[in-house]
Amino acid sequence: MPLSIFLAQVIGSYLFLVSLAMLIQPIWYKKVSNDLVTHPFLFTFFGSSCLILGLLIVVSHNVWISEWPVLVTIVGWIVFIQGLVALFAPSTYAKITKDLMNNMGHTLISWIRLGIGIVLIWAGFSNTAL
Repeated sequence: MPLSIFLAQVIGSYLFLVSLAMLIQPIWYKKVSNDLVTHPFLFTFFGSSCLILGLLIVVSHNVWISEWPVLVTIVGWIVFIQGLVALFAPSTYAKITKDLMNNMGHTLISWIRLGIGIVLIWAGFSNTAL
């Protein structure tokens, strides 16, 4: 449980802060996303980073219970799969990213990440006394 709490605090804080920045500065982050998928080195670095971060979470926290720690595991698997797709199907990942950034996907994803961040922050920081 201490690992779940730690990861919830870190991942929740990260998701909350980055999503908030994306909602406050949408034009900037849409440009950043477009730049990322059009530069092979940056895109490969991004995919590799997602892969290693996802693996770290999945290997250290593969918890499948019907309580809040499963959210940490799900986030880990999403990041891991995101890294795999970015590395093994870069053109598909780039197309999906560009389509999302041109439509309301950017805002929707930002709000979803913000919500998950809030849930993880609440779970992580309210359970520190356990």
